[in-house]
Amino acid sequence: MRSPETARRGAVALLLVAVVLFAALAAWSLAVRSTIPIPLDGTVTSIETRQEKHPGVDDVWLVAIDGDQRQLDSEIAEGLSVGDHVAKERWDTRLELNGEARSLHLSDDSRAMLFLAPILALTAAALALRQRWSGAGTTGSHPPAKS
Repeated sequence: MRSPETARRGAVALLLVAVVLFAALAAWSLAVRSTIPIPLDGTVTSIETRQEKHPGVDDVWLVAIDGDQRQLDSEIAEGLSVGDHVAKERWDTRLELNGEARSLHLSDDSRAMLFLAPILALTAAALALRQRWSGAGTTGSHPPAKS
């Protein structure tokens, strides 16, 4: 039978792994919207804009390239039209749009998350280690308070 301390350590480790994975997933999904980490080669077959809470500010742009739909940053999507040919290599910061090069960069949201994701992971790790070092969650009595 596992002790309560072992179960607590397992739960803390699982929570720490979840924080790291979700932070990495958030950073990756925002970076992919810039198209920088992915290769592209095809024709724009559709462009759809879904308005969010603040139309024109936080709209979602869904662009299909040869039928493969993906969410793109508005700065990229606004410059595309159905029938355009797009091409780029993975991790390239230049997009070929109908044979003309366009510079790509990460959005403010992506840069913020790439900054915050490691901070979130380190904070979670620090909290987990602090709990371990302080002995919180262990059984036993606490020393009496000084008066």
